[in-house]
Amino acid sequence: MLEERKSIINLVKTISARFISFLSRRFNQRILFALQGCGENITVGRWVRIENPQCVMIGDNAELSDGCWLSVVIENKERGRRSVTLSPELSIGIGSYIGRFGTIACVEKVSIGRDVMISDRVFIGDSTHGHERIDLPICQQYLVSKGPVSIGDGTWIGIGVSILANVKIGRNCVIGAGSVVTRDVPDFSVAVGVPARVIRSTDAKP
Repeated sequence: MLEERKSIINLVKTISARFISFLSRRFNQRILFALQGCGENITVGRWVRIENPQCVMIGDNAELSDGCWLSVVIENKERGRRSVTLSPELSIGIGSYIGRFGTIACVEKVSIGRDVMISDRVFIGDSTHGHERIDLPICQQYLVSKGPVSIGDGTWIGIGVSILANVKIGRNCVIGAGSVVTRDVPDFSVAVGVPARVIRSTDAKP
């Protein structure tokens, strides 16, 4: 009797999980209709969050894996001061893949090229929190952008990488796992470390 009850409970849990997953995917697919530009055959995983989708463009056959967060900010706020209206642009190219729990924070411009492979738990951001005012907690100060971020076609970003503001990564680059990219990386380069530095170039130049 106890085993039968356990079996029923497990069955109910399985059905519930599958139903929640189905609803999540359906909801995420509806988000695509609100995008500024939306290609065909886009795959959206579970628990994906897209803020201000009217500022986001996603190309054909792109994929956003489970838990991705596209944080696009259109209003920059600081306590005690007037809010500043922003015009951010986030684009994800044809055939690009963003791994599980990837985060993209955009207040100015983040551009991801075609066929870019971004591994799990990668952070890409074109801004930081201001910290000049000592009378306010940092979280209540304006966001500050030092410049846009762009990632070239065919590049591979390893697991756990952070790509910070004002960085241009070229075509067909490899960014090693856990690296923190703070400066430009030329085409056909392999970069690793904290901060990331180029350790070699490939021989794949056309």
